[in-house]
Amino acid sequence: MVADECKPGDLDHQIAQLLGKLTEDLGVWRDLTARFKADVFCGLFMEESNEGLPVSPNTLEALGVRNLVLDFDIYGSSKEDG
Repeated sequence: MVADECKPGDLDHQIAQLLGKLTEDLGVWRDLTARFKADVFCGLFMEESNEGLPVSPNTLEALGVRNLVLDFDIYGSSKEDG
């Protein structure tokens, strides 16, 4: 499943969008994550060399109660410094 692309990035919204399409039953999540590796993978494409992206406590909690790992691949700016 893939979230809609957002510019500027809105990781909280994108994760909420993904989780909103799935069950809220934490028993189901416990069963799934006990049997399978489960994560939310995010590719972050940064436009500047020193850029960040916040993740709210609510989003972290939503992932945590589902035992989901938040996994990032971060790609730096293609602009040359200097």
